[in-house]
This record gives sequence, C-alpha cells and structure tokens, in this order.
Amino acid sequence: MTILIIAVAGWIALFAVWINSASQGGRQQQAIATLTTERDDVAAQLQEREATEGALVDIAAQLATAQQDLAAVSASRDNLNAELAKREGELATATEDLETRRADAAAIEQQLVDARAETDVLAAQQQELTTQIETANQQFADVGARLEQVRNQEAEATARAAQLTEEAATATSTLADTQAQLQSAREELAAVQNQAAEATAQSETAGADVLTLQQQVADLDARREQLAKDVEGYQAQRDELQPQVEELAASVTARGDELSALEARISQATSAADSAAWIGRFTASDGGAASGLSLTLGEDDRFTLSSDDGRIVEGSYTLSDTELVMSEATGSVGNASFPMTCPISQTGGAFLVGEAEGCVLAGLQFDRAP
Repeated sequence: MTILIIAVAGWIALFAVWINSASQGGRQQQAIATLTTERDDVAAQLQEREATEGALVDIAAQLATAQQDLAAVSASRDNLNAELAKREGELATATEDLETRRADAAAIEQQLVDARAETDVLAAQQQELTTQIETANQQFADVGARLEQVRNQEAEATARAAQLTEEAATATSTLADTQAQLQSAREELAAVQNQAAEATAQSETAGADVLTLQQQVADLDARREQLAKDVEGYQAQRDELQPQVEELAASVTARGDELSALEARISQATSAADSAAWIGRFTASDGGAASGLSLTLGEDDRFTLSSDDGRIVEGSYTLSDTELVMSEATGSVGNASFPMTCPISQTGGAFLVGEAEGCVLAGLQFDRAP
C-alpha cells in the first residue's frame, strides 16, 4: 500500500513538473516572438533611416549641383547682358552717327542745290554780259563803219574844196559838222570800248566765279558720294549688328528660362530636402506627463501618435514651416478634436509646439528619435 501511494505521488509530481515546464516554454516562445517582432521593427526603422539619410545625401548633392549650375547660368547671363549692353551701345552709336551723316548729307544736298541755283544765276548773268558784249562789238563795228564813211566824206569834201571854191563856206560848215560828228563818234567809240572792257572784265570775273562754283559743286558731289558710302557702311554695320543683338536677346531670354527652370528645380529640391528633414519619429522631451510620447511623420503624409501606455492615434497630416495640421484621426482620440492645428517653430532637428486653441500638444518640444 505504501509503495502504491509513493508511486501515485511520484506520478503526480512528474505531471506537475511537466505542466510547469510546458507553461515556461509557452512564455519563452511568446517572449521570443515579441523580441523577433521588436527586432523586425528596429530593422525596418533602421532601413527607413538609412534610406532617408541616403535620400538626404542625394538631395544635398543635387542641391549643390543645382547651385553650381545656377551660379554658372547667372554668370553666363551677366556676361550676355554685358555683351548685349555693349552691342546696344555700339548700335546706338552707329545709329547716332548714321543720323549725323544723314543730316550732313541733307545739308550738303541743300548746299549743292543752292550752289547750282547760284551757278544758274551766274550763267544767266554771263549770258547777259555776253549778249551785251556782242551788242557793244556790233555798235563798235557800226561806229567804225560810220567813221570810215565820214573819213571818205572828208576826203571827198577836201577834193571838192580845191575845185569848188564857191562851195568853200558850205564845205567848211559841212566839215565842221562832220568833225563834230566824228568827235561824237570817237567819244561814242571810246564809251563803247570802255563798256566792252568792263563787260570783258565782268565776263572774266563771272567765268572765274563759274569755275569756282563748278569746282565747289564737284567737291560737294564728291563729298556727297563719300557720305553716301559712309551711310551705306553704317547701314551695313547696323544690319550686321542687328542679328547679333537679336541673337543675344534670344540667348538672354533662353538663359532666363533656364535660370527659372533651375530655380524651380532648386526650390523643389529644397522643398524635398525640407520635407525629408521632418520625416521620421520624434519624441517629447519635457520630462513631465508627456514623457514617452512619440510622434511619427511618414512619407505618405500619415502620422502616428503613441504613448508608453499603448494608446495610439493615427491619421493624416500637413506640415509647413509654421504649423502642423493633423486630421482624419482614429484610435485613442479621447476628448481631442480633429482636424487639429498646432503652430510650430523649428530649431535644428527639433520643433516646439506653440499655444493654440484645441492643440493638445501645446508646449511640447519634439526631438528626432535616434
């Protein structure tokens, strides 16, 4: 009987030991599963952090490259603007010189017209003097003919005086008249000769003036032709510079477009870098009741707010430089109302939540979790 009791007790003790061992094995498996889950979460967070750091490095490299491109494009744009200003100055100078040459050409044209008009007047005066000279020569020839006729009459009268004594008084009177006419004819001849001499002098002077005016006209024609060539040269230079100015203007416009596109890329890269800087897990660091509170901001614009006691709130968010807006929240919301707008100020890798109505995170500072 004693042996039986001892055997039963042994079996009962063995059964108790087996039950205790099975319970400890279950707890160990549960602990292992919990540790495995935590390890996977930590590995995922580590991979996410490495990916975020890699993206930040790439964005920083892209930003540096974009800034270098921006500096190069800005320098190129400045050079093009300087070249454009230089070309525009040359074009303005050429245009001004062209206008001056045109004004000189117009003045010379007017001088040429005036000189030709004066030449015409002098030619008319020369023609008139030539006519007067011809008239005086004709008068001189007439006076000479009359003088010859008078001389013939005097010879005839002298011959007749020897033969006709009775007509001496009449002949003498006739001779006196004839001599008076001869003296008058001589005076007229002298006057005509003086007029012919004056007309000849005027004709020579007019001829010299005409030659001088003709030389001036020839000089003015040559100067006009030279000015016309200069005008054509300036016009050709202007026509040559105009495409360069237009090309420079188009290049400046293209560079401006490239600069705008590059600035947009830099802005996008900066925005992406800023956004990436605020993606991750942050923990409250006030050391009070909120100690252990963590806020996770995801790339998918989703947030997770969790505490040490296991309460979790999830939803969507938008983040700017001045405020954090959380909406569509689910989970342990409690008395909080959403959407919730909280003003923030960013300092380094942390941000401080300011006071605002309905913001349950007011006064907390969130630091990036390691």
